[in-house]
Amino acid sequence: MVNGFLSDPVHVKSGVPQGSVLGPLLFLVLISDIDEHILHSFLSSFADDTRVGKSVANEEDVDKLQEDLAKIYSWASKNNMKFNEDKFELIKFGLSLLLHEKRTYFGPDGFEIKAKVHVKDLGVYISNTCNFSEHINKVCSKARDMCSWILRTFHSRTPLLMLTLWKSLVQPILDYCSQLWCPTTPGLIKQIEEIQRSFSRKIKASRSGYWERLKSFQLYSQERRRERYRILYLWKVAEKIVPPISSDSNIVKEHPRNGRTFNVPLTNNSLPAHTKRARDSSLVVHGSKLFNVLPKCVRNITNCSVLEFKRKLDDYISRIPDHPSVSGSTNVNSNSLVAAVPHYEREELLLV
Repeated sequence: MVNGFLSDPVHVKSGVPQGSVLGPLLFLVLISDIDEHILHSFLSSFADDTRVGKSVANEEDVDKLQEDLAKIYSWASKNNMKFNEDKFELIKFGLSLLLHEKRTYFGPDGFEIKAKVHVKDLGVYISNTCNFSEHINKVCSKARDMCSWILRTFHSRTPLLMLTLWKSLVQPILDYCSQLWCPTTPGLIKQIEEIQRSFSRKIKASRSGYWERLKSFQLYSQERRRERYRILYLWKVAEKIVPPISSDSNIVKEHPRNGRTFNVPLTNNSLPAHTKRARDSSLVVHGSKLFNVLPKCVRNITNCSVLEFKRKLDDYISRIPDHPSVSGSTNVNSNSLVAAVPHYEREELLLV
């Protein structure tokens, strides 16, 4: 009803009332068998977002993937559902010209699904080169816009207000899903770090140096913060709080002398450079290195709450100097825990 006028009645064949309590549950029941007849591909769904993928090596694999897509279209027709063709997305990984130029996939009405360079999945952009530079650029742009809004809206520059606004409005933008897209290249690390560095300069009574401001305001650098999140996630994997990050059943190793560690997959040196960079910065490789570099007493913490582990992890990490490299800085040393922890341990040994 709009301004007292009713629309024409329509017979509703499927669907649930929007905003209802049972609606989401009924929808999940409805789509629970969407992959029942898929034989060759993998399918994953989150609410009404569904992704289908397959390793493609030849034309036969292309036909198999299209065959599985046809079965999904058939399922939708039988369940009185219709896909939004405008939201169909295709992304191809690999350097094969055959993969990019001669392999075409079609939607339910026979239209060609166009390949994209970047695809957004649950708020994260990934490119066909397996890197997250596009996502990081968008995250930085959004965070800078929020910083500008804060500085325009609030005249006070007191530490309490500024840090509260930073932690509640800006930091969540920089943190979202960072376990996945955490960069390891200096340029992207500096790009993100510069946002916190610039904002902290505006805080009243802030010290001149960025490293000093971090210590004064009890903040982690953005790089240290992201690495901390990766360590926390792998600890949850080891404690079986979250699903495993690899199909390898022996990803977590228990050793009586070395303690609990993660298997770091070996990188094939014959892979293209961008593929090796993507693997080296992934949660499985880089995250495992971060966890393994921690002392045995931290890695072996078990049978406690997540909050308790966070407290013990922070107690250890807070002792390690946090000296991020930023634009214009002469510091060329890596601030990553992979490099900082062994150096810190040597310094501690010398002090003893």
